Amino acid sequence: MKTLSLILIPVLFLGFSGCVLKIPEIGLPEVPAGELVRALEQRRQSFSGLKAVASVQVMRKGRKRSYDTVGVVLASQSKLRIEAYGPLGQSLLALVWDGKEPVLRLSGRDTDMRPGQFGLERILGVGMEMRDLCAVLSGNIPDTAGTAGAKAFCGPARPAGGPDGACVVELRQGEMVRRAWLRRPQSESAGEIKLRMYEVYRSESLLFRATFEQVETISGYPLPMRVILENPDKNATLTVAYDDVDVNVPIDDELFTLPAAEAAAP
Repeated sequence: MKTLSLILIPVLFLGFSGCVLKIPEIGLPEVPAGELVRALEQRRQSFSGLKAVASVQVMRKGRKRSYDTVGVVLASQSKLRIEAYGPLGQSLLALVWDGKEPVLRLSGRDTDMRPGQFGLERILGVGMEMRDLCAVLSGNIPDTAGTAGAKAFCGPARPAGGPDGACVVELRQGEMVRRAWLRRPQSESAGEIKLRMYEVYRSESLLFRATFEQVETISGYPLPMRVILENPDKNATLTVAYDDVDVNVPIDDELFTLPAAEAAAP
């Protein structure tokens, strides 16, 4: 069923508990982390919300599925709404998260579903929480990543006029390892950092990798117009391509609730 498969995209592409890929060596010299950690935080704080229409493409073991009209609404990294529409503009499904509990509504069902903590893990997969999903869709890393004990690694300085240098910020929390791959400008006047990729590992296994492409500055915020989530070990890729986008605009809290006409299933 197409409507159900869209909302279960995270099951197919973010449920990576069976991955065996080990954490690779970074291969760059270590540098003080403070400047890059602050830059990531400033980038995150400069984003307050997003309203967009996107297309979604799914590739799994050579098989492709495409969804032309998907609405995405983000309020920072605290609230999310994803809604898929049919060819006549009808709502096929809606996934709403108000920062507390996600609610899923499917067309044709009499009741909504509340997955709960353990059900949510089955839907989104190991290592992918709602805040991670919000962060990735806005081209950020989550504010829950933590900065204590952060490490940074950067390549050698580039000559004047050359490309910006590659850097990695690594954040560890117990068995979780998060890496933000970015490019740092040669000077403060050259603009802010450019986040290129975000990886999350747990117990040495890759949970997911997000790649950010086609960055456009909208309302002063550099937004990746293509966000790619992948699991190389499973040969699976999810691509979200934004089309019509508004960034840092007022977001109505009512968007993150569903009408109470239908009782929610436990």
